[in-house]
Amino acid sequence: MNIDLQKLTIKRLLSEQNHDFFTKLSPYFFSGANSSLYNKVESYYKANLKIPSEEEFYLINKDASAQEYFETQIVASEKYADIDNDFIIAQLQDHFVREETISFLDSYIDQLEDLEKIEIVDKIQSHLLKLNSALPTSDELFDVADLDFFPQADDFKLYPSGLSAEYDAINGGFGSQELVLLGGRRGSGKSIISLNCSVNRFLQGSTVAFFSIEMRYKEVHDRLLSIISDVPFLDIYKNKLSEEQKLKLAKSKLDYFFDNQDQKAIDYYTQLEKDRDFSAFEQKMKFDKPEYKENRFFIIDDAGLTLNRIDHYCNMFQAKYPRYTMACVDYINIIRHEDQKDWKSQITIAENLKLMSRKYDLTMFSPYQIDAGGEARFAKGILDSADRSFNFFPPDENNDPNRVAVHTTKIRNGRTMNFDIGMNWECTKVVASDSNLINEKPFAAARYGSEEDKQPKRTREIERDL
Repeated sequence: MNIDLQKLTIKRLLSEQNHDFFTKLSPYFFSGANSSLYNKVESYYKANLKIPSEEEFYLINKDASAQEYFETQIVASEKYADIDNDFIIAQLQDHFVREETISFLDSYIDQLEDLEKIEIVDKIQSHLLKLNSALPTSDELFDVADLDFFPQADDFKLYPSGLSAEYDAINGGFGSQELVLLGGRRGSGKSIISLNCSVNRFLQGSTVAFFSIEMRYKEVHDRLLSIISDVPFLDIYKNKLSEEQKLKLAKSKLDYFFDNQDQKAIDYYTQLEKDRDFSAFEQKMKFDKPEYKENRFFIIDDAGLTLNRIDHYCNMFQAKYPRYTMACVDYINIIRHEDQKDWKSQITIAENLKLMSRKYDLTMFSPYQIDAGGEARFAKGILDSADRSFNFFPPDENNDPNRVAVHTTKIRNGRTMNFDIGMNWECTKVVASDSNLINEKPFAAARYGSEEDKQPKRTREIERDL
């Protein structure tokens, strides 16, 4: 591509100050001296919320060399005045994709034989993520006069939260294309609450993906079974189940995960009730599976989870399962990002989760860590990308151990409110119907106390037993 197209782009920005044109550009589209000039335009915009004029641009480029370059090189691009802005954008995008892909292939072609298959996929996904960040996924310009007068059913979906009937009545639950963050201290039950919200969405008929970084898939599965069956989690986890409990688990799993009209499922359970041969039942289910329901629940167990892997799975689930509406990442602070753990990487991760929620039309849900004062650890800026965020405060020795106080810390469209929810810690289950509005914001430091007291009593018992 002739470099003059980059110069022309900067010239157009300064002369027209066209905001729509500017929003379709990316720093990736510019190289060399043009990259430096575009970055200055972008910095000016962030500081002043407007595109600089040519005169204003001169002022921020006071050194003679920069001004000379601008005058002699960019102004000379006037000969391209008849080129349409949309054509410029298309050409810049085309050049970026081609050059970036060539560079990517050159970097890794000699390494392919030494890379594991998961490393190859991860690098490809990383490349695609970079391309997607610079390319629009859909048309972005809407004429308000052409939009429907009245909202349609599919325009924006709200789903019950699974936390509080009062909250849902006032704020409508959780929406599609939203990033929802749940704050809590380490070991305080963030994963339990998150899993409950995920299970609740699944029970509404949606396909859900639960990304687990710390918990093994078996532990997630056992907690899920406990939630839907009301069989105590520790009995499942330790495999100390009575026959009646096993029957209850089998019935719950068949009811919620398999087509209840499938004759095989009915016959299998009928036979199980009769002969209590649980081993034979398991074998039949493995090798002669009944029909699944249309909504599915997937657990992704990945201790080294990256944004690229999340994007890969979300893309796959969206293509295969029309009812895919929620992804839960447990939890945001430990997602790998270029092997960094600084505050900048945390903000980048939150921004990308928000972008994925829009890209795949999902509720993206994730817990995060808070400090003793209730503030987000590592980076307060992660909440900038959130549409809704909550802090929850587990009970101390002076409060009901089966109540958890929740404070809405951010909501884009709705009303902040405080409420408490009922917990069945034995079955690691949120009792959404047992919720109440509370008037005062819980004081985090007072509610946490010592390191031992930072966890709910029942949670501490569970962890000691494990």
